[in-house]
Amino acid sequence: MSRVYNVLTGAARPAAPVTPEAPDDGVWANEEAPFVEIGGPSGPVFSAAPAATTPPPPKPEPKAEAPRSYPRLAPAPAATAYLSVRFHDAIVPGAPRPGGGGPDSSLVAFHHPDHAISGEYRALRDEIRRQLPDGTPRVVLLAAAAPEAGTTTVLLNLAVTLAGDAGGRVLVLDANATRAAVAARLGLRPTPGLCEVLGHHVPLAWAVQPSAIQNLQVLTAGDAGEVKPATLARDLPRLLAQLRQWYDWVLVDGGVWGKMPERDAACPAADAVYLVTREADADRPEFADVRGRVKELGGVLRGYVATRV
Repeated sequence: MSRVYNVLTGAARPAAPVTPEAPDDGVWANEEAPFVEIGGPSGPVFSAAPAATTPPPPKPEPKAEAPRSYPRLAPAPAATAYLSVRFHDAIVPGAPRPGGGGPDSSLVAFHHPDHAISGEYRALRDEIRRQLPDGTPRVVLLAAAAPEAGTTTVLLNLAVTLAGDAGGRVLVLDANATRAAVAARLGLRPTPGLCEVLGHHVPLAWAVQPSAIQNLQVLTAGDAGEVKPATLARDLPRLLAQLRQWYDWVLVDGGVWGKMPERDAACPAADAVYLVTREADADRPEFADVRGRVKELGGVLRGYVATRV
């Protein structure tokens, strides 16, 4: 930083001593963009968008008597919007049981679109659409902060809700090869899938499957033994870039964060990362560590989805 030195002189008095000014750093930029957290104990509660940073006041004229000081503006606090989603593993009346050859009972947004829980998924859809720009393909990664958080349930119900939009082409990509669940939930064949595509065993177009839900297609996890972890880290972002050309929404089931670091490393290829957690775990230190790790890898962490039974 350069320092500016002014010497003030007068006709009837000697020159004033040289006075160093404070560093002219300007206004500090926010260290990180605020993100909207989705989750919490009270159901859908939305707040206003983040307030714009106030421009700095005009700089005062220099005075010989005392050094100038420049007030620095603190980063504007991030406005947050909380949204929690209920889900359950019990059989919904009138829905098929798991393994019955079609979407199972956990897809309440498909079997009972007028149910109150389906309304919460519509609220979740609307909040995500508000965060992400319209008119461009969007890739969203959902990952669990801990096991049994309900990531696949949330992702599939969100996919059903998005596919119900007029003209919306949605793909569900199961990247949780070590514990794949998407194929069974939708009554689809498990292979070939993502691992076979990344392992160059089958073309992408051969692995994508239609589902029983209009406008919703699926790329299952496939056989985990068909791809090396290093290949997953290298080629998954390229695959997501290709899928952007085919679909309006690509929803990626990222499994439990930290279980497969190579998969986690691909998170910058997504437009948004959402961490799914049970409400009881949202305040645990381990969850805060996961949030920090997403940002360290360069992922755009938009918030989290808190699930409750």
